Amino acid sequence: MKKNVAVAVISSFLVILSLYAVNAIIIEQQKNKQLEISTTLLHYSENLSLSLATALKEMTAQGCGNTSLNHYRTLKRDNLYFDDIGFIENGKIACTAFWGKLATPVALPSELHKTPQGFILAQFPPYGFFTGNAAIYNNVIIFTSRYAYDKFTPVTENYSLSSTTKDHGRTFFSVSPAPDKHNWRHSTLFTLTITQCSSRWDLCVIVKHYGAGLASLSSVVFIVLSAILALIGTALALFSIRLYEDRFSLERTLVRAVKSNTIGINYQPVIRIADKKIVGVEVLSRWRDANHMNVSPELFIPLIKKIGLYKTYYVNVIKKSLAEIAPLTIKHQLMVSLNVGRTEIEDGQFINLLRRECLLNNIPLSLIKIELSENAVASAGILEEFCQELTLIGVKVSIDDFGVQNSNLARLTNLEYDEIKIDKSLVDGISEHYKQDIFVIFCDALAKMNKTLVFEGVENETQYNFIAERYPDALIQGWYFSKSLSRSDLAKMLAGLVH
Repeated sequence: MKKNVAVAVISSFLVILSLYAVNAIIIEQQKNKQLEISTTLLHYSENLSLSLATALKEMTAQGCGNTSLNHYRTLKRDNLYFDDIGFIENGKIACTAFWGKLATPVALPSELHKTPQGFILAQFPPYGFFTGNAAIYNNVIIFTSRYAYDKFTPVTENYSLSSTTKDHGRTFFSVSPAPDKHNWRHSTLFTLTITQCSSRWDLCVIVKHYGAGLASLSSVVFIVLSAILALIGTALALFSIRLYEDRFSLERTLVRAVKSNTIGINYQPVIRIADKKIVGVEVLSRWRDANHMNVSPELFIPLIKKIGLYKTYYVNVIKKSLAEIAPLTIKHQLMVSLNVGRTEIEDGQFINLLRRECLLNNIPLSLIKIELSENAVASAGILEEFCQELTLIGVKVSIDDFGVQNSNLARLTNLEYDEIKIDKSLVDGISEHYKQDIFVIFCDALAKMNKTLVFEGVENETQYNFIAERYPDALIQGWYFSKSLSRSDLAKMLAGLVH
Protein backbone atom coordinates (compact mmCIF):
# COMPACT_ATOMS: atom_id res chain seq x y z
CA MET A 1 0.00 0.00 0.00
CA LYS A 2 2.79 2.40 0.96
CA LYS A 3 4.63 1.54 -2.24
CA ASN A 4 1.54 2.33 -4.33
CA VAL A 5 1.12 5.66 -2.59
CA ALA A 6 4.81 6.45 -3.10
CA VAL A 7 4.58 5.57 -6.80
CA ALA A 8 1.48 7.75 -7.17
CA VAL A 9 3.09 10.71 -5.40
CA ILE A 10 6.40 10.48 -7.26
CA SER A 11 4.81 9.90 -10.67
CA SER A 12 2.38 12.78 -10.10
CA PHE A 13 5.24 15.06 -9.15
CA LEU A 14 7.20 14.00 -12.22
CA VAL A 15 4.19 14.56 -14.49
CA ILE A 16 3.61 18.04 -13.05
CA LEU A 17 7.31 18.85 -13.35
CA SER A 18 7.38 17.57 -16.94
CA LEU A 19 4.26 19.54 -17.88
CA TYR A 20 5.83 22.61 -16.36
CA ALA A 21 8.98 22.04 -18.43
CA VAL A 22 6.97 21.45 -21.62
CA ASN A 23 4.92 24.57 -20.88
CA ALA A 24 8.13 26.59 -20.47
CA ILE A 25 9.51 25.28 -23.78
CA ILE A 26 6.32 26.10 -25.68
CA ILE A 27 6.11 29.56 -24.10
CA GLU A 28 9.71 30.27 -25.03
CA GLN A 29 8.92 29.46 -28.64
CA GLN A 30 5.71 31.50 -28.58
CA LYS A 31 7.48 34.41 -26.96
CA ASN A 32 9.44 35.05 -30.15
CA LYS A 33 6.22 35.50 -32.14
CA GLN A 34 4.73 37.68 -29.44
CA LEU A 35 7.89 39.78 -29.29
CA GLU A 36 7.62 40.30 -33.04
CA ILE A 37 4.03 41.54 -32.68
CA SER A 38 5.01 43.78 -29.76
CA THR A 39 7.91 45.31 -31.69
CA THR A 40 5.71 45.95 -34.73
CA LEU A 41 3.04 47.60 -32.58
CA LEU A 42 5.63 49.78 -30.82
CA HIS A 43 7.17 50.94 -34.09
CA TYR A 44 3.73 51.71 -35.50
CA SER A 45 2.72 53.65 -32.38
CA GLU A 46 6.00 55.59 -32.48
CA ASN A 47 5.43 56.52 -36.12
CA LEU A 48 1.88 57.64 -35.34
CA SER A 49 3.17 59.74 -32.44
CA LEU A 50 5.80 61.24 -34.73
CA SER A 51 3.13 62.18 -37.28
CA LEU A 52 1.03 63.88 -34.60
CA ALA A 53 4.01 65.68 -33.09
CA THR A 54 5.27 66.86 -36.46
CA ALA A 55 1.83 68.11 -37.54
CA LEU A 56 1.26 69.94 -34.26
CA LYS A 57 4.67 71.59 -34.17
CA GLU A 58 4.52 72.63 -37.81
CA MET A 59 0.98 74.02 -37.53
CA THR A 60 0.98 77.70 -38.52
CA ALA A 61 -2.77 78.32 -38.67
CA GLN A 62 -4.42 79.65 -35.52
CA GLY A 63 -7.99 80.49 -34.64
CA CYS A 64 -11.30 79.63 -36.26
CA GLY A 65 -11.25 81.82 -39.36
CA ASN A 66 -12.05 80.35 -42.76
CA THR A 67 -8.37 80.29 -43.74
CA SER A 68 -7.44 78.38 -40.60
CA LEU A 69 -10.35 75.96 -40.94
CA ASN A 70 -9.42 75.27 -44.56
CA HIS A 71 -5.87 74.59 -43.46
CA TYR A 72 -7.15 72.17 -40.79
CA ARG A 73 -9.28 70.40 -43.40
CA THR A 74 -6.37 70.06 -45.82
CA LEU A 75 -4.17 68.59 -43.10
CA LYS A 76 -6.92 66.18 -42.02
CA ARG A 77 -7.47 65.07 -45.61
CA ASP A 78 -3.77 64.40 -46.16
CA ASN A 79 -3.39 62.30 -42.99
CA LEU A 80 -5.33 59.07 -42.97
CA TYR A 81 -5.13 58.59 -39.24
CA PHE A 82 -6.17 62.13 -38.19
CA ASP A 83 -9.89 62.01 -37.33
CA ASP A 84 -10.31 65.78 -36.79
CA ILE A 85 -8.28 68.93 -36.14
CA GLY A 86 -9.44 71.91 -34.12
CA PHE A 87 -8.55 75.01 -32.18
CA ILE A 88 -8.89 75.68 -28.44
CA GLU A 89 -9.94 78.96 -26.92
CA ASN A 90 -10.27 79.52 -23.17
CA GLY A 91 -9.86 75.79 -22.46
CA LYS A 92 -12.64 74.81 -24.86
CA ILE A 93 -12.71 73.48 -28.40
CA ALA A 94 -14.04 76.38 -30.46
CA CYS A 95 -13.91 74.87 -33.94
CA THR A 96 -12.74 71.82 -35.88
CA ALA A 97 -12.15 70.87 -39.50
CA PHE A 98 -15.20 68.58 -39.50
CA TRP A 99 -17.68 70.65 -37.43
CA GLY A 100 -16.56 74.11 -38.37
CA LYS A 101 -17.06 76.80 -35.76
CA LEU A 102 -19.06 75.40 -32.85
CA ALA A 103 -22.06 77.33 -31.59
CA THR A 104 -21.29 76.02 -28.14
CA PRO A 105 -17.57 75.34 -27.50
CA VAL A 106 -16.84 71.92 -25.95
CA ALA A 107 -14.81 71.77 -22.77
CA LEU A 108 -11.70 69.62 -22.55
CA PRO A 109 -11.69 66.62 -20.20
CA SER A 110 -10.88 67.49 -16.61
CA GLU A 111 -7.86 65.15 -16.52
CA LEU A 112 -5.10 65.92 -18.99
CA HIS A 113 -1.72 64.24 -19.37
CA LYS A 114 1.39 66.25 -20.18
CA THR A 115 4.27 64.44 -21.86
CA PRO A 116 7.98 65.23 -21.37
CA GLN A 117 8.03 66.65 -24.91
CA GLY A 118 5.46 69.31 -23.96
CA PHE A 119 2.38 67.78 -25.60
CA ILE A 120 -0.91 67.42 -23.76
CA LEU A 121 -2.91 64.24 -24.17
CA ALA A 122 -6.66 64.21 -23.72
CA GLN A 123 -9.02 61.27 -23.60
CA PHE A 124 -12.67 62.02 -24.35
CA PRO A 125 -15.51 59.84 -23.04
CA PRO A 126 -17.04 57.33 -25.51
CA TYR A 127 -20.49 58.99 -25.52
CA GLY A 128 -19.70 62.71 -25.73
CA PHE A 129 -19.67 65.25 -28.55
CA PHE A 130 -16.02 64.36 -29.13
CA THR A 131 -14.73 60.85 -28.44
CA GLY A 132 -11.39 59.05 -28.42
CA ASN A 133 -7.83 60.29 -27.97
CA ALA A 134 -6.38 63.65 -28.88
CA ALA A 135 -3.06 65.47 -28.69
CA ILE A 136 -2.80 69.22 -27.95
CA TYR A 137 0.05 71.61 -28.64
CA ASN A 138 -0.02 75.41 -28.79
CA ASN A 139 -3.88 75.41 -28.63
CA VAL A 140 -4.21 73.12 -31.66
CA ILE A 141 -5.86 69.74 -31.05
CA ILE A 142 -5.66 66.66 -33.28
CA PHE A 143 -7.94 63.68 -32.77
CA THR A 144 -6.49 60.30 -33.82
CA SER A 145 -8.70 58.11 -35.94
CA ARG A 146 -10.59 55.29 -34.27
CA TYR A 147 -9.45 53.15 -37.21
CA ALA A 148 -5.75 53.88 -36.78
CA TYR A 149 -5.01 50.46 -35.31
CA ASP A 150 -7.36 48.37 -37.46
CA LYS A 151 -4.38 46.64 -39.13
CA PHE A 152 -3.73 44.82 -35.83
CA THR A 153 -7.26 43.45 -35.44
CA PRO A 154 -6.52 40.07 -37.16
CA VAL A 155 -4.00 39.10 -34.43
CA THR A 156 -6.39 39.69 -31.55
CA GLU A 157 -7.93 36.21 -31.58
CA ASN A 158 -5.32 35.09 -29.04
CA TYR A 159 -3.68 38.42 -28.22
CA SER A 160 -4.70 41.48 -26.26
CA LEU A 161 -2.98 44.63 -27.59
CA SER A 162 -2.76 48.06 -25.99
CA SER A 163 -0.80 51.26 -26.39
CA THR A 164 -0.52 53.54 -23.36
CA THR A 165 1.53 56.24 -21.70
CA LYS A 166 4.44 54.97 -19.63
CA ASP A 167 2.52 55.42 -16.41
CA HIS A 168 -0.42 53.57 -18.03
CA GLY A 169 -2.58 56.56 -17.17
CA ARG A 170 -3.73 57.08 -20.77
CA THR A 171 -4.65 54.36 -23.23
CA PHE A 172 -4.37 55.25 -26.89
CA PHE A 173 -5.45 51.91 -28.23
CA SER A 174 -6.75 48.70 -26.72
CA VAL A 175 -8.24 45.57 -28.24
CA SER A 176 -8.85 42.14 -26.73
CA PRO A 177 -10.16 38.76 -27.89
CA ALA A 178 -13.88 38.23 -28.04
CA PRO A 179 -15.41 37.49 -24.60
CA ASP A 180 -16.02 33.82 -25.39
CA LYS A 181 -12.25 33.35 -25.74
CA HIS A 182 -11.75 33.92 -22.05
CA ASN A 183 -12.09 30.33 -20.92
CA TRP A 184 -10.00 28.36 -18.40
CA ARG A 185 -7.07 28.28 -20.83
CA HIS A 186 -6.93 32.08 -20.75
CA SER A 187 -6.28 32.27 -17.03
CA THR A 188 -3.28 34.09 -15.58
CA LEU A 189 -1.36 30.81 -15.48
CA PHE A 190 -1.48 30.57 -19.28
CA THR A 191 -1.21 34.29 -20.09
CA LEU A 192 2.10 35.59 -21.37
CA THR A 193 2.62 39.36 -21.17
CA ILE A 194 5.27 41.40 -22.98
CA THR A 195 5.66 45.14 -22.41
CA GLN A 196 7.91 47.37 -24.52
CA CYS A 197 8.39 51.10 -24.06
CA SER A 198 9.63 53.75 -26.44
CA SER A 199 12.94 55.43 -25.71
CA ARG A 200 11.72 58.64 -27.43
CA TRP A 201 8.03 59.01 -26.64
CA ASP A 202 5.90 58.71 -23.53
CA LEU A 203 4.61 55.48 -24.93
CA CYS A 204 4.45 51.78 -24.05
CA VAL A 205 2.82 48.85 -25.80
CA ILE A 206 1.50 45.78 -24.00
CA VAL A 207 0.86 42.47 -25.75
CA LYS A 208 -0.84 39.67 -23.84
CA HIS A 209 -1.04 36.18 -25.28
CA TYR A 210 -4.03 34.28 -23.96
CA GLY A 211 -3.88 30.51 -24.06
CA ALA A 212 -0.08 30.37 -24.16
CA GLY A 213 2.03 27.31 -23.40
CA LEU A 214 0.12 24.09 -22.81
CA ALA A 215 -3.18 25.92 -23.21
CA SER A 216 -2.37 26.40 -26.90
CA LEU A 217 -2.56 22.64 -27.43
CA SER A 218 -5.78 20.97 -28.45
CA SER A 219 -7.57 18.90 -25.81
CA VAL A 220 -6.66 15.67 -27.60
CA VAL A 221 -2.96 16.54 -27.82
CA PHE A 222 -2.92 17.64 -24.19
CA ILE A 223 -4.54 14.39 -23.02
CA VAL A 224 -2.16 12.26 -25.11
CA LEU A 225 0.85 14.22 -23.84
CA SER A 226 -0.31 13.87 -20.23
CA ALA A 227 -0.84 10.13 -20.69
CA ILE A 228 2.65 9.66 -22.14
CA LEU A 229 4.22 11.69 -19.34
CA ALA A 230 2.20 9.73 -16.78
CA LEU A 231 3.54 6.45 -18.15
CA ILE A 232 7.10 7.75 -18.14
CA GLY A 233 6.63 9.19 -14.64
CA THR A 234 5.26 5.91 -13.32
CA ALA A 235 8.13 3.97 -14.88
CA LEU A 236 10.70 6.34 -13.38
CA ALA A 237 8.95 6.21 -10.00
CA LEU A 238 8.98 2.41 -10.01
CA PHE A 239 12.62 2.38 -11.09
CA SER A 240 13.60 4.87 -8.36
CA ILE A 241 11.75 2.94 -5.68
CA ARG A 242 13.34 -0.29 -6.91
CA LEU A 243 16.80 1.26 -6.67
CA TYR A 244 16.01 2.51 -3.18
CA GLU A 245 14.67 -0.87 -2.13
CA ASP A 246 17.70 -2.62 -3.60
CA ARG A 247 20.07 -0.28 -1.82
CA PHE A 248 18.15 -0.54 1.42
CA SER A 249 17.92 -4.30 1.04
CA LEU A 250 21.63 -4.46 0.22
CA GLU A 251 22.50 -2.53 3.35
CA ARG A 252 20.32 -4.72 5.56
CA THR A 253 21.74 -7.89 4.04
CA LEU A 254 25.27 -6.57 4.38
CA VAL A 255 24.72 -5.77 8.06
CA ARG A 256 23.64 -9.36 8.63
CA ALA A 257 26.59 -10.68 6.63
CA VAL A 258 29.13 -8.67 8.65
CA LYS A 259 27.60 -9.51 12.01
CA SER A 260 27.26 -13.20 11.18
CA ASN A 261 30.74 -13.27 9.63
CA THR A 262 29.52 -14.80 6.37
CA ILE A 263 31.59 -12.62 4.05
CA GLY A 264 33.88 -14.98 2.18
CA ILE A 265 37.63 -14.96 1.67
CA ASN A 266 39.56 -15.54 -1.53
CA TYR A 267 43.30 -15.76 -2.07
CA GLN A 268 45.19 -14.21 -4.99
CA PRO A 269 48.39 -16.17 -5.71
CA VAL A 270 51.67 -14.25 -5.80
CA ILE A 271 54.13 -15.79 -8.29
CA ARG A 272 57.92 -15.61 -8.22
CA ILE A 273 59.13 -14.94 -11.76
CA ALA A 274 62.40 -16.84 -11.33
CA ASP A 275 60.74 -20.27 -10.99
CA LYS A 276 57.05 -19.46 -11.54
CA LYS A 277 56.30 -20.76 -8.07
CA ILE A 278 53.51 -19.57 -5.77
CA VAL A 279 55.31 -17.90 -2.88
CA GLY A 280 52.44 -16.04 -1.32
CA VAL A 281 48.78 -15.07 -1.39
CA GLU A 282 46.90 -11.82 -0.99
CA VAL A 283 43.78 -12.03 1.17
CA LEU A 284 40.71 -10.65 -0.62
CA SER A 285 37.18 -10.48 0.77
CA ARG A 286 34.30 -11.62 -1.44
CA TRP A 287 30.56 -11.36 -0.87
CA ARG A 288 27.81 -13.11 -2.74
CA ASP A 289 24.32 -11.96 -1.83
CA ALA A 290 21.31 -14.13 -2.64
CA ASN A 291 19.46 -11.24 -4.31
CA HIS A 292 22.34 -9.18 -5.67
CA MET A 293 24.67 -12.08 -6.60
CA ASN A 294 28.40 -11.21 -6.53
CA VAL A 295 28.85 -7.73 -5.06
CA SER A 296 32.05 -5.85 -5.88
CA PRO A 297 34.34 -4.99 -2.93
CA GLU A 298 34.48 -1.46 -4.38
CA LEU A 299 30.77 -1.28 -3.50
CA PHE A 300 30.34 -3.23 -0.28
CA ILE A 301 33.50 -2.12 1.59
CA PRO A 302 32.62 1.61 1.40
CA LEU A 303 29.06 0.63 2.35
CA ILE A 304 30.37 -1.22 5.41
CA LYS A 305 32.23 1.94 6.41
CA LYS A 306 29.09 4.00 5.87
CA ILE A 307 26.96 1.81 8.15
CA GLY A 308 29.66 1.85 10.85
CA LEU A 309 30.67 -1.83 10.87
CA TYR A 310 34.10 -1.62 9.30
CA LYS A 311 36.01 -2.54 12.46
CA THR A 312 33.86 -5.63 12.97
CA TYR A 313 34.41 -6.49 9.31
CA TYR A 314 38.21 -6.25 9.30
CA VAL A 315 38.53 -8.17 12.58
CA ASN A 316 36.39 -10.95 11.10
CA VAL A 317 38.45 -11.00 7.88
CA ILE A 318 41.73 -11.34 9.75
CA LYS A 319 40.44 -14.08 12.04
CA LYS A 320 38.77 -16.07 9.26
CA SER A 321 41.56 -15.75 6.69
CA LEU A 322 44.40 -16.66 9.07
CA ALA A 323 42.45 -19.62 10.42
CA GLU A 324 41.68 -20.89 6.90
CA ILE A 325 45.09 -20.37 5.35
CA ALA A 326 47.25 -21.42 8.32
CA PRO A 327 47.80 -25.10 7.28
CA LEU A 328 48.73 -24.13 3.71
CA THR A 329 50.89 -21.25 4.90
CA ILE A 330 52.91 -23.47 7.22
CA LYS A 331 53.19 -26.38 4.76
CA HIS A 332 54.22 -24.30 1.72
CA GLN A 333 55.81 -21.37 3.56
CA LEU A 334 53.45 -18.94 1.88
CA MET A 335 53.66 -15.24 2.59
CA VAL A 336 50.16 -14.01 3.57
CA SER A 337 49.40 -10.42 2.49
CA LEU A 338 46.75 -8.44 4.35
CA ASN A 339 45.46 -5.10 3.11
CA VAL A 340 45.01 -2.40 5.73
CA GLY A 341 43.56 1.08 5.55
CA ARG A 342 43.20 4.12 7.71
CA THR A 343 41.01 2.48 10.35
CA GLU A 344 43.43 -0.39 10.99
CA ILE A 345 46.42 1.95 11.09
CA GLU A 346 44.91 4.52 13.44
CA ASP A 347 42.77 2.50 15.87
CA GLY A 348 45.82 1.17 17.82
CA GLN A 349 44.46 -2.39 18.07
CA PHE A 350 45.39 -3.91 14.74
CA ILE A 351 48.93 -5.07 15.58
CA ASN A 352 47.81 -6.74 18.84
CA LEU A 353 44.99 -8.47 16.97
CA LEU A 354 47.44 -9.67 14.29
CA ARG A 355 49.92 -11.06 16.83
CA ARG A 356 47.16 -12.85 18.75
CA GLU A 357 45.64 -14.50 15.66
CA CYS A 358 49.04 -15.58 14.32
CA LEU A 359 49.84 -17.13 17.70
CA LEU A 360 46.49 -18.96 17.81
CA ASN A 361 47.07 -20.40 14.33
CA ASN A 362 50.80 -21.08 14.71
CA ILE A 363 51.69 -18.75 11.82
CA PRO A 364 55.13 -17.14 12.14
CA LEU A 365 54.95 -13.34 11.95
CA SER A 366 57.72 -13.53 9.39
CA LEU A 367 55.15 -15.03 6.96
CA ILE A 368 52.81 -12.05 7.31
CA LYS A 369 52.97 -9.10 4.97
CA ILE A 370 50.94 -5.93 5.49
CA GLU A 371 50.01 -4.03 2.34
CA LEU A 372 49.31 -0.37 2.88
CA SER A 373 48.90 2.74 0.75
CA GLU A 374 51.39 5.55 1.25
CA ASN A 375 48.37 7.84 1.32
CA ALA A 376 46.37 5.71 3.75
CA VAL A 377 46.58 8.35 6.50
CA ALA A 378 46.79 12.10 6.50
CA SER A 379 49.79 12.22 8.83
CA ALA A 380 53.11 10.85 7.58
CA GLY A 381 54.23 10.43 11.20
CA ILE A 382 51.46 7.95 11.99
CA LEU A 383 52.31 5.85 8.94
CA GLU A 384 56.03 5.84 9.75
CA GLU A 385 55.36 4.74 13.33
CA PHE A 386 53.01 1.98 12.14
CA CYS A 387 55.67 0.63 9.74
CA GLN A 388 58.30 0.67 12.48
CA GLU A 389 56.11 -1.34 14.87
CA LEU A 390 55.43 -3.96 12.18
CA THR A 391 59.13 -4.24 11.34
CA LEU A 392 60.04 -4.69 15.01
CA ILE A 393 57.82 -7.76 15.37
CA GLY A 394 59.09 -9.27 12.12
CA VAL A 395 56.13 -8.49 9.84
CA LYS A 396 56.93 -7.52 6.25
CA VAL A 397 55.62 -4.20 4.92
CA SER A 398 54.52 -3.61 1.34
CA ILE A 399 53.68 -0.25 -0.23
CA ASP A 400 50.49 -0.98 -2.19
CA ASP A 401 49.03 0.71 -5.28
CA PHE A 402 52.25 2.52 -6.09
CA GLY A 403 51.85 4.64 -9.20
CA VAL A 404 48.37 5.86 -8.27
CA GLN A 405 47.60 9.51 -7.47
CA ASN A 406 50.38 11.09 -5.40
CA SER A 407 53.16 8.47 -5.52
CA ASN A 408 56.19 10.10 -3.94
CA LEU A 409 59.62 8.52 -4.15
CA ALA A 410 61.05 11.04 -1.70
CA ARG A 411 58.47 10.15 0.94
CA LEU A 412 59.33 6.45 0.70
CA THR A 413 62.76 7.13 2.13
CA ASN A 414 61.12 7.90 5.50
CA LEU A 415 59.27 4.58 5.72
CA GLU A 416 60.48 1.14 6.75
CA TYR A 417 59.20 -1.34 4.18
CA ASP A 418 60.28 -4.44 2.24
CA GLU A 419 58.28 -4.36 -0.96
CA ILE A 420 56.68 -2.05 -3.51
CA LYS A 421 53.60 -3.14 -5.46
CA ILE A 422 53.33 -1.57 -8.91
CA ASP A 423 49.69 -0.73 -9.63
CA LYS A 424 47.80 -2.38 -12.49
CA SER A 425 47.31 1.00 -14.18
CA LEU A 426 51.06 1.14 -14.87
CA VAL A 427 51.27 -2.50 -15.95
CA ASP A 428 48.49 -1.88 -18.48
CA GLY A 429 50.75 0.69 -20.13
CA ILE A 430 53.21 -1.98 -21.25
CA SER A 431 51.07 -2.65 -24.32
CA GLU A 432 51.43 0.98 -25.50
CA HIS A 433 54.85 2.06 -26.76
CA TYR A 434 54.97 5.58 -25.32
CA LYS A 435 53.59 4.41 -21.95
CA GLN A 436 56.07 1.53 -21.98
CA ASP A 437 58.96 4.00 -21.82
CA ILE A 438 57.40 5.74 -18.83
CA PHE A 439 56.88 2.35 -17.16
CA VAL A 440 60.56 1.41 -17.60
CA ILE A 441 61.86 4.73 -16.27
CA PHE A 442 59.54 4.51 -13.28
CA CYS A 443 60.28 0.88 -12.39
CA ASP A 444 64.03 1.18 -12.98
CA ALA A 445 64.11 3.94 -10.39
CA LEU A 446 62.24 1.75 -7.91
CA ALA A 447 64.49 -1.25 -8.59
CA LYS A 448 67.51 0.80 -7.53
CA MET A 449 66.00 1.08 -4.04
CA ASN A 450 66.80 -2.63 -3.47
CA LYS A 451 63.24 -3.49 -2.52
CA THR A 452 61.19 -6.38 -3.84
CA LEU A 453 58.98 -5.35 -6.74
CA VAL A 454 55.54 -6.88 -7.17
CA PHE A 455 53.64 -6.21 -10.39
CA GLU A 456 49.86 -6.31 -10.05
CA GLY A 457 47.34 -6.97 -12.78
CA VAL A 458 49.54 -9.03 -15.15
CA GLU A 459 46.92 -10.38 -17.54
CA ASN A 460 48.67 -11.43 -20.75
CA GLU A 461 51.86 -12.96 -22.08
CA THR A 462 53.16 -9.67 -23.49
CA GLN A 463 53.07 -8.07 -20.07
CA TYR A 464 54.59 -11.09 -18.38
CA ASN A 465 57.47 -11.50 -20.86
CA PHE A 466 58.31 -7.80 -20.72
CA ILE A 467 58.45 -7.82 -16.90
CA ALA A 468 60.21 -11.20 -16.65
CA GLU A 469 62.96 -10.11 -19.05
CA ARG A 470 63.63 -6.80 -17.36
CA TYR A 471 62.93 -7.66 -13.70
CA PRO A 472 63.64 -11.40 -13.23
CA ASP A 473 63.77 -11.14 -9.43
CA ALA A 474 60.32 -9.59 -9.15
CA LEU A 475 56.99 -11.09 -8.13
CA ILE A 476 53.76 -10.88 -10.07
CA GLN A 477 50.02 -11.15 -9.50
CA GLY A 478 47.28 -11.32 -12.08
CA TRP A 479 44.96 -13.38 -14.21
CA TYR A 480 47.82 -14.49 -16.46
CA PHE A 481 48.54 -17.08 -13.79
CA SER A 482 45.40 -17.19 -11.70
CA LYS A 483 42.36 -15.31 -10.51
CA SER A 484 41.65 -15.13 -6.80
CA LEU A 485 40.82 -18.60 -5.47
CA SER A 486 38.86 -20.15 -2.66
CA ARG A 487 40.87 -21.94 0.00
CA SER A 488 40.08 -25.36 -1.47
CA ASP A 489 41.01 -24.35 -5.03
CA LEU A 490 44.24 -22.83 -3.76
CA ALA A 491 45.08 -26.09 -1.98
CA LYS A 492 44.53 -28.04 -5.23
CA MET A 493 46.77 -25.63 -7.15
CA LEU A 494 49.52 -25.90 -4.58
CA ALA A 495 49.22 -29.69 -4.71
CA GLY A 496 49.60 -29.57 -8.47
CA LEU A 497 46.11 -30.93 -9.11
CA VAL A 498 45.12 -27.93 -11.23
CA HIS A 499 47.09 -25.48 -13.37
